Amino acid sequence: MSRFFHKGDPLTREEWERLMKTVNAVANATVGRRFIQTTGPLGAGVQTVPNETMVGITEGYKGLLGDDGARVVAGKRTSVIVPIISKDFVLHWRDLAEARQTGQPLSFAKAAAAASSCARTEDKLVFYGHSVFGYEGLMTVAGRNTLRGLQWGNAGDAFNNFTKLTRILRSRGYNGPFAAVVHPRTYADMHRVLEGSSLLEISHVKAMLTAGVYRSSLLAPRTGLVVSTGKENLELMVSADTSLAFLGAKQMNLPFRVFKTVFLRILRSDAICTF
Repeated sequence: MSRFFHKGDPLTREEWERLMKTVNAVANATVGRRFIQTTGPLGAGVQTVPNETMVGITEGYKGLLGDDGARVVAGKRTSVIVPIISKDFVLHWRDLAEARQTGQPLSFAKAAAAASSCARTEDKLVFYGHSVFGYEGLMTVAGRNTLRGLQWGNAGDAFNNFTKLTRILRSRGYNGPFAAVVHPRTYADMHRVLEGSSLLEISHVKAMLTAGVYRSSLLAPRTGLVVSTGKENLELMVSADTSLAFLGAKQMNLPFRVFKTVFLRILRSDAICTF
């Protein structure tokens, strides 16, 4: 984690360490980073990154003389601006003065709330992209697989559904590892014992989805996705990871900014199956 200094730094070294520890513990607690590999940090000055899709993903060439077969190449390449995710908070001068006078720890609850907001915004960008900027997310990207009309109400439905979803991805040539993200209600429903088994349904599902089963309240009920993980399919491009900046005293109070710059690059959209 980085911090950006400003003339007239108001905090002691110990206060900065506590503040940064608080922010860092929350800001990267995202769902997306639990199954999407990251590249970076590339540096705060990196404003654009290449975005491309790949073609030529077919079977490896078989031959006796070493002739070249179809090559994996970039079908489309553009440069995109890495968006900034940020949230400001304010430490009031009287709170800082009181903490130093009494020896009590200064509350950084506002900083944690700002960091949590950034984490949620990052996940929203990962799942849904940003239509105004033309960025696509896992749930919206063109070319993804989609399976509708699934039933979730009975024991065994989840296992059968994820069997169908992974079968679609395997038919496209993906062998995993697979990860899934579901609404919290669906996740809770999977904690029931399957008939004829001593294990919870979630245990059977996790044995199939070895990259993990995760929950996000950003998803609508009974919706979600399965994805074949790996940088050959998607990656999170990070220019500046979670950072903290003092913005300069204003009316005696101390405004700060939590920010990060990230972009989800989806190289193979058919590695995703939404429902």
